[in-house]
Amino acid sequence: MRRGLTLLEVLVALVVLTIVGVSYLQLFSESHRVVGASQQWSDAVAFAQDGMEHAKLTNSDPKNQLPAGFRRHISRRPFGAGYTLVTVSVTLPNGARYDLNRLTRPDTSGVEQW
Repeated sequence: MRRGLTLLEVLVALVVLTIVGVSYLQLFSESHRVVGASQQWSDAVAFAQDGMEHAKLTNSDPKNQLPAGFRRHISRRPFGAGYTLVTVSVTLPNGARYDLNRLTRPDTSGVEQW
Protein backbone atom coordinates (compact mmCIF):
# COMPACT_ATOMS: atom_id res chain seq x y z
CA MET A 1 0.00 0.00 0.00
CA ARG A 2 1.32 3.40 -1.01
CA ARG A 3 1.40 6.27 1.52
CA GLY A 4 2.04 9.99 0.95
CA LEU A 5 1.38 12.42 -1.85
CA THR A 6 2.70 12.45 -5.37
CA LEU A 7 4.68 15.40 -6.70
CA LEU A 8 1.74 16.41 -8.89
CA GLU A 9 -0.63 16.55 -5.91
CA VAL A 10 1.82 18.70 -3.96
CA LEU A 11 2.23 21.09 -6.90
CA VAL A 12 -1.54 21.42 -7.37
CA ALA A 13 -1.96 22.16 -3.64
CA LEU A 14 0.77 24.83 -3.80
CA VAL A 15 -0.85 26.48 -6.83
CA VAL A 16 -4.24 26.58 -5.08
CA LEU A 17 -2.72 28.01 -1.90
CA THR A 18 -0.80 30.62 -3.90
CA ILE A 19 -3.95 31.76 -5.70
CA VAL A 20 -5.82 32.06 -2.40
CA GLY A 21 -2.90 33.94 -0.80
CA VAL A 22 -2.56 36.41 -3.68
CA SER A 23 -6.33 37.03 -3.61
CA TYR A 24 -6.18 37.91 0.09
CA LEU A 25 -3.22 40.24 -0.48
CA GLN A 26 -5.08 42.06 -3.28
CA LEU A 27 -8.17 42.38 -1.09
CA PHE A 28 -6.07 43.77 1.77
CA SER A 29 -4.32 46.23 -0.56
CA GLU A 30 -7.61 47.49 -2.00
CA SER A 31 -9.18 47.91 1.44
CA HIS A 32 -6.12 49.90 2.54
CA ARG A 33 -6.54 52.21 -0.47
CA VAL A 34 -10.25 52.73 0.27
CA VAL A 35 -9.55 53.55 3.92
CA GLY A 36 -6.96 56.13 2.83
CA ALA A 37 -9.40 57.76 0.41
CA SER A 38 -12.18 57.90 3.00
CA GLN A 39 -9.75 59.48 5.48
CA GLN A 40 -8.97 62.21 2.94
CA TRP A 41 -12.67 62.94 2.43
CA SER A 42 -13.21 63.03 6.21
CA ASP A 43 -10.36 65.53 6.51
CA ALA A 44 -11.88 67.65 3.72
CA VAL A 45 -15.25 67.74 5.51
CA ALA A 46 -13.54 68.76 8.77
CA PHE A 47 -11.55 71.52 7.02
CA ALA A 48 -14.74 72.79 5.34
CA GLN A 49 -16.66 72.85 8.63
CA ASP A 50 -13.75 74.68 10.28
CA GLY A 51 -13.76 77.21 7.45
CA MET A 52 -17.51 77.71 7.82
CA GLU A 53 -17.08 78.38 11.54
CA HIS A 54 -14.38 80.90 10.69
CA ALA A 55 -16.73 82.54 8.15
CA LYS A 56 -19.37 82.87 10.87
CA LEU A 57 -16.96 84.80 13.07
CA THR A 58 -15.32 87.02 10.43
CA ASN A 59 -15.92 88.14 6.86
CA SER A 60 -12.47 87.07 5.69
CA ASP A 61 -10.93 83.93 4.25
CA PRO A 62 -8.53 82.38 6.79
CA LYS A 63 -4.97 82.47 5.48
CA ASN A 64 -3.77 79.47 7.46
CA GLN A 65 -2.08 76.64 5.57
CA LEU A 66 -3.88 73.31 5.52
CA PRO A 67 -1.75 70.19 5.91
CA ALA A 68 -0.98 67.49 3.34
CA GLY A 69 -1.76 69.44 0.17
CA PHE A 70 -5.34 70.49 1.01
CA ARG A 71 -6.49 73.96 -0.08
CA ARG A 72 -9.50 75.93 1.15
CA HIS A 73 -11.35 78.92 -0.27
CA ILE A 74 -14.30 80.78 1.27
CA SER A 75 -16.60 82.84 -0.94
CA ARG A 76 -19.75 84.89 -0.35
CA ARG A 77 -22.25 85.96 -2.99
CA PRO A 78 -25.76 87.40 -2.98
CA PHE A 79 -28.54 84.85 -3.24
CA GLY A 80 -31.67 86.91 -3.81
CA ALA A 81 -34.07 88.60 -1.37
CA GLY A 82 -31.31 89.69 1.01
CA TYR A 83 -29.74 86.27 1.45
CA THR A 84 -26.02 85.52 1.11
CA LEU A 85 -24.64 82.17 -0.04
CA VAL A 86 -21.45 81.26 1.83
CA THR A 87 -19.43 78.50 0.14
CA VAL A 88 -16.37 76.81 1.59
CA SER A 89 -14.49 74.83 -1.05
CA VAL A 90 -11.80 72.36 -0.01
CA THR A 91 -9.57 70.91 -2.71
CA LEU A 92 -8.06 67.54 -1.89
CA PRO A 93 -4.47 66.59 -2.81
CA ASN A 94 -5.77 64.39 -5.66
CA GLY A 95 -7.65 67.32 -7.23
CA ALA A 96 -11.16 66.39 -6.05
CA ARG A 97 -13.22 69.13 -4.43
CA TYR A 98 -15.70 69.25 -1.54
CA ASP A 99 -18.08 72.24 -1.25
CA LEU A 100 -20.02 73.20 1.87
CA ASN A 101 -22.82 75.76 1.34
CA ARG A 102 -24.86 77.79 3.84
CA LEU A 103 -27.44 80.51 3.33
CA THR A 104 -27.35 83.51 5.67
CA ARG A 105 -29.52 86.58 6.00
CA PRO A 106 -29.09 89.74 8.02
CA ASP A 107 -31.48 90.29 10.92
CA THR A 108 -32.99 93.69 11.76
CA SER A 109 -29.68 94.90 13.27
CA GLY A 110 -27.68 93.88 10.17
CA VAL A 111 -25.98 90.88 11.82
CA GLU A 112 -25.97 87.72 9.72
CA GLN A 113 -28.17 84.88 10.95
CA TRP A 114 -26.83 81.38 10.27
